Amino acid sequence: MDLIGKIYSFIVGLAVILGGLACVAWFAGSLLVYCLLDRPMWEVAILLGVTLFVFIWVCVSIVRRRPSRDSASKLQDDDNWGEDREELEDYLDEIEEELSEARREGKEKAVKALEEGRKDILSQIEGLQLEGTVEKLRRLREEARKAGREVEAEEHSKRIEKHEAKLKERGDRIEDLPQHLRLFVYFLLGTFAISLAFCFLMIPMLMLAVTWVLWDAWAGGSEWMRSPGAMIAVIFSCLALASVAVWFVSWYFSPDESETKKKSVEKKRRRTARSGTKKPTRKAKRLR
Repeated sequence: MDLIGKIYSFIVGLAVILGGLACVAWFAGSLLVYCLLDRPMWEVAILLGVTLFVFIWVCVSIVRRRPSRDSASKLQDDDNWGEDREELEDYLDEIEEELSEARREGKEKAVKALEEGRKDILSQIEGLQLEGTVEKLRRLREEARKAGREVEAEEHSKRIEKHEAKLKERGDRIEDLPQHLRLFVYFLLGTFAISLAFCFLMIPMLMLAVTWVLWDAWAGGSEWMRSPGAMIAVIFSCLALASVAVWFVSWYFSPDESETKKKSVEKKRRRTARSGTKKPTRKAKRLR
């Protein structure tokens, strides 16, 4: 799965980079075309100065707001399995409420089905806790190795092996399946992921094709590309597109730390709200 994920990330990242370069190339090409229209030098200088200043200012502001890769990755790693666990806990609360209602009404079949669903959800939560613990221990082991604390890193390795053995006994992961079934699942997932990645790669390929069409139109003596008014509109359109492309490339390769923090704050609010609503309902049930 790691290899499939790396291939998918590489192809999609390549598509993002090529798309961003194409947008910047369109902006630079539009400025070059305007410079070849034999316009007055003061007009060309003003247009170049304004557009380049705006583009550089946008790039600098995006780079300044970009969080560090280490802090953003740590927040996102902690957030990945926690989000799934939060959803499962919400679903578990719903099942428990339905289970209590079914018991009061004496619906035996519904009680059995809900109890089985409750056990399944609890098992999934336990698996997510183990996976989250393993990821945390791996991160601590890497930090210990970088700091030269080999004894601490060895202790973390032993704990990782212990939790990995528990995960293997559960058999919930793909890597714990039999070899023939595991290879088949990897083949299906790999085919789907790589096909989807190549679909994303087609977007910058189409942009390159459009670039060739525009170059052919300029070489063929296109009238609208030799119109100053039309080219000014094209320049500012390409400026906006290039600015969005720079922002998107920066966002893709560096997840926004503030958004991750907002998600964690929202989760805490949901957790406190859920715990606050649980207590009165339980007391009410006891009073009944």
